[in-house]
Amino acid sequence: MSANRRDRRKNKNRKKTKYKKDTISKKDKIYGILALVILFFAALFAAISFAFMA
Repeated sequence: MSANRRDRRKNKNRKKTKYKKDTISKKDKIYGILALVILFFAALFAAISFAFMA
């Protein structure tokens, strides 16, 4: 009986640690924001150049 209880506790702890590993790190957030800003400026530049072409 105590072995089953121990296994259940181990499984609960494993589940908790899995979720912690899936969180987004600070570095990834910064790279994501930088990518969005670069995409925004690229779209803005394309829109402005398209407006001057027409």
